[in-house]
Amino acid sequence: MKKLIHVAVGVIFDCPADEKGNVLIAKRADYQHQGGLWEFPGGKVESDETVQVALQRELEEELGLVSEISDMSALMTIPFHYSDKSVLLDVWLVHNVQHYSETVGKEGQPLAWVDQNVLSDYAFPAANKAILDAINLPKKIAITKDNPSSDIILAQVANTLKTNPKTWIQLRAPSLEQFEYTQLGMKLYGLCHEAGSKLIWNCPLDWYQIAFADGLHLSGVNFEKANLDERPIPLSQWFSLACHNLKELESAQDLADYLLVSPVKETSTHLDANALTWAGFKVITQQARIPCYALGGLKLPDIEESASHGGQGIAGISCFLQEPLVDEQLKVKESEYES
Repeated sequence: MKKLIHVAVGVIFDCPADEKGNVLIAKRADYQHQGGLWEFPGGKVESDETVQVALQRELEEELGLVSEISDMSALMTIPFHYSDKSVLLDVWLVHNVQHYSETVGKEGQPLAWVDQNVLSDYAFPAANKAILDAINLPKKIAITKDNPSSDIILAQVANTLKTNPKTWIQLRAPSLEQFEYTQLGMKLYGLCHEAGSKLIWNCPLDWYQIAFADGLHLSGVNFEKANLDERPIPLSQWFSLACHNLKELESAQDLADYLLVSPVKETSTHLDANALTWAGFKVITQQARIPCYALGGLKLPDIEESASHGGQGIAGISCFLQEPLVDEQLKVKESEYES
């Protein structure tokens, strides 16, 4: 296997960290490796440098941008093997750069500040697809708690979006029949989009309705049943898979946009599963070429722990639930049934 060339990459924003804005991209010269394609600025990490110092140096040398290490946050690492070169992209978000309006390609490279929502309109090297996905993926994915009443699940999601705005919702409801699931999915699709969120269906592949979802998640069981050798849904939709070990990682990351890696901690819903621990989660994220979410026994503060171990964020059920409200909804439904 070729030696990995360690490259520091900066996703540079023209806005503070808590806002959405434009991202700086540069075009590679035709004579360079992957020439003629757009890229996120950066460069090779020297042996005596940390990644942040290397990125800070490269941004100033190539673009005249002054950045502070305190304004950098790790996004992901991507080991990628081209036919002629292997790279380890060490990707960092960079905010609050100075003099961004005066940015110039000091090596003659064309530059562009692009709305992050239209970055996919530009041609990037293959290794960069995961970066484009990671920029647009959320930090939190709330998975619905299964219930035979679709009204209970609807109330649960409404409350989750109220307390955790922009959190993506994964509809997991194995107790519902296909018709009930589809009807609920249609209602949730509108609810999520009104809240600025997205809805991911977790169901058998043949249930999936593209018109009422933003993406599909296949559990291990449904992935096995589907017997896939290619991506089953359009590139315009998000596709995720479950992952529990390195073997599953290899078969999943060539198809999916992101993975739910579990269980990181012990969980009451899967008592027979051995917890990966954060160390085990990191082993998977270091080998992954796509974003990974930590799942299993987590709480909201674990978002930072996930990031420090190479994760995109967290996914879960109980950490997003407001149990008093859900219990109250259950009581209401029970009283309706009794009457």
